[in-house]
Amino acid sequence: MPHRHGETNSPPFTLRQLECFVAVAETGSITAAAAVLHASDSAVSDALAAMERTLGASLLHRRRAHGATLTSDGLTVLPIARRMLVDAEELSATIGSSSSLLAGPVRIGATTTLAPLVIPRAIALAEERLPAVRVDEFTGEPPELFAMLDAGRLDLVVSFDIGVPPEYTRERLASTEACIVVCADHRLAQRSSAQLEEIADEPMILLESILSTVHTLELMSSRSITPRITRRTSSYELCRSMVGRGLGYTLLLRRSIPSKTWDGSEVRFISLDPPPRAVDVLLLRSAGATSTRVSALARLVAEVSRAAFETGQCNSPE
Repeated sequence: MPHRHGETNSPPFTLRQLECFVAVAETGSITAAAAVLHASDSAVSDALAAMERTLGASLLHRRRAHGATLTSDGLTVLPIARRMLVDAEELSATIGSSSSLLAGPVRIGATTTLAPLVIPRAIALAEERLPAVRVDEFTGEPPELFAMLDAGRLDLVVSFDIGVPPEYTRERLASTEACIVVCADHRLAQRSSAQLEEIADEPMILLESILSTVHTLELMSSRSITPRITRRTSSYELCRSMVGRGLGYTLLLRRSIPSKTWDGSEVRFISLDPPPRAVDVLLLRSAGATSTRVSALARLVAEVSRAAFETGQCNSPE
């Protein structure tokens, strides 16, 4: 029956159905989505089935023991569903108390070298200021984090501005630069700056992560230097400890941490002359609307990230 003038059609699905669909799309299974939503598997499955019936489309491939994957229709609906949920939150904030919006999970990822500086402080601050927000953290290499951000499995990512896709919304948190790192009794240890050529013939310990390796080798190549790499490690602290024991030098991005390493040795950060290009620390999110609680956590992450890079000196003792 046609609707009369002034009437509007109700949407053929509920916000709860949208929540269930988005949760399954992001977690990859009905069981995992049910755990996130504090619902039963059958309730989530029934909500999805009802939404698919009203839309007249299959949104998910469900395979026993293999979880659920999005169909082409599901891929089309997902960004719209996310946007509608964010709009619903903003509507609630406009006409009622916004405190209820600052509740629920926020998923943040950080690269392995940034995570120890940012994640624990952000979680602690969130527990103090946003007690109803649960922070779920992930660490990894940038390609993995970016893929999770694209799939909606992360809300925020903290990364250096090396190899970041241009389509992300980004906020600059801090700036740093590469420095020569040597042991405390190295011949250059008391220098405030040095040229890379002065140390290029010595054994080098390479921090082997995607960002660090690319940045270090590009920097050396720009100065026509081939490093004499004798050891490689993916551990930032192991790299510092080996340098502290005199096993070689390294290049690391400057940050505000004690000069003493975990094994009790000490290192010195020496500025490069001429200075290399600055490297920004970025807070990334997918383009589009962002929920209130994600925005609230983003502000805390910005606060702790700036403190991690802009206070103190790298060579300060504990």
